[in-house]
Amino acid sequence: MSAPPLTGLRVLDLSHNLAGPLTTMHLGDLGAEVVKVERPEGDEWREHERIPGQPGRGRHYMQANRNKRAVCLDLRHEGARAALHDLIARADVLVTNMRPGVPEALGFGWEEARALNPGLVYCEISAFGPDGPRGGRRGYDLMAEALAGFMPPSMAREGEAPAGSPIPINDTALPLLATTGILAALIERGRTGRGQRVEATILGSAVALNAHSLVRIEGLPGHGVPTFSRAFYRAYRTADGWIAVAAYAERLARLLCDVLGHPGLLDAPPWDDRAARVTREPELVELLAPAFRERTTAEWDDVLAAAGVPAAPVRERDDLFDDPHARATGLVETVEDDEVGSVTMTSPVVRLSETPGAIRFTGRHLGADTREVLRELGRSDAQIDALVADGAAVCRPAATGRDA
Repeated sequence: MSAPPLTGLRVLDLSHNLAGPLTTMHLGDLGAEVVKVERPEGDEWREHERIPGQPGRGRHYMQANRNKRAVCLDLRHEGARAALHDLIARADVLVTNMRPGVPEALGFGWEEARALNPGLVYCEISAFGPDGPRGGRRGYDLMAEALAGFMPPSMAREGEAPAGSPIPINDTALPLLATTGILAALIERGRTGRGQRVEATILGSAVALNAHSLVRIEGLPGHGVPTFSRAFYRAYRTADGWIAVAAYAERLARLLCDVLGHPGLLDAPPWDDRAARVTREPELVELLAPAFRERTTAEWDDVLAAAGVPAAPVRERDDLFDDPHARATGLVETVEDDEVGSVTMTSPVVRLSETPGAIRFTGRHLGADTREVLRELGRSDAQIDALVADGAAVCRPAATGRDA
């Protein structure tokens, strides 16, 4: 196997929370050298599901910030800004998800960064971008779900509030889009030598995820006549749990009916009318549901697979760690951390046959690599000590393993 494809690429991570760090995580997984710069208070994500006995290290942080060296600088100090400018000058990619205007105030906005490094690919992630009526506003995943039709009031149950996704779907999808933009900009730089600005927004991510349905033809109703019933695309209770079925195509719906003991159900009224299957969906669900309760989830998983009907058990989140298929296909793996021990997390999920990505180490303590990186920038130990004494930098005391 050869080295990962982004080996040698220098990425400067000036982001926090989730969308920005996941973007640089993907780049780091593919071999990029990522330096994460945090303020003295640290990334807020360090506090999510904090690990007992590990101040400032949370489970979520350890994954989203794996393969990154941790540097802590207080950019309110001139010495810290000078170090940051040196990092920008040697970087290939810079990623930030601070609100529009904040990077400029801290001395690393697009214009200043481009002046320092004309070949820099500068990725700016935000909720809504800098322009438009919402430009510059703070925002999180839920705002994008609300605006892009992920939680329409018309689909909420009577008496209940519109509900968002149980996972921050746009915060996790946006990094994939941002990474695509970064890689495209790097290809263009290879042709021209010029860097460029890559803008990605949480609202844009929501629009992209909903692109299959966001089509309006002027003069026609907002939506066509629904012909697909969710009765064939949902979870059903079994004898001991739940099974999710996805009989999306007509032929699959017929196969499902056969397996459930209702052959020919879709050939006779009222269910031969696909529109009726939508309008009378609760009745159809009530008709199909009893058969599912006659067998266990595992039995239905096998029976439906044999019949060619897509199905899968409905499980809790952490059950994935022990799922035989996830283990066999490398979707999760166990890595060793010097202080925590064995840590199981998701692997780089896009697999390259010749230059695969890898998890080299988990998310680090705040300031664990500050001294090492500042030395690489030419600062002497005396200069680094002066920055620490002035409050411009934080260096974590030496510990075991990689921190030594």
